[in-house]
Amino acid sequence: MATLRRILAATDFSDHSKEALDYAAYLAKSLGAELSLLHVFEPRYYHQDVMRWMGPEVHVWMKNLREEERRRLADLEKEVREKGIKVRSFFKEGTPFREILKAADEISADLIVLGTHGRTGLDRFMMGSVAERVARSAPCPVFIARPKARGGGRKKKMGS
Repeated sequence: MATLRRILAATDFSDHSKEALDYAAYLAKSLGAELSLLHVFEPRYYHQDVMRWMGPEVHVWMKNLREEERRRLADLEKEVREKGIKVRSFFKEGTPFREILKAADEISADLIVLGTHGRTGLDRFMMGSVAERVARSAPCPVFIARPKARGGGRKKKMGS
């Protein structure tokens, strides 16, 4: 059985990724593994005409949003460290699934932990699934935590 020394947990700060981080932190603490937190800032791309129309305000807004997300990641890192877990964080910009895969390679991750929004049907088709894309191409096992409200508990048998 493989030893888990380096766990990568990606977060978008949603409740779903918070649930996944809880699992990642538990595993890291239990196994004495290092936990790497990753947040991928996905820049919004605007057509040049729209950028000119919106003016410099859009650049200020993007800068502020980027800095807010950096602060949130730093706060999350501190919160995890206070639980006695060896942790470091990474802030990347780009397409989430690509940056998660790159980070996993860069740190030689033994496990990637992700949350999923649990989308189905047309919503999943239109949005795609970061977790699914990562799982298909990951250099290591991927633990995908489904939202508890959608599929976390065991169903009771009829008559029980």
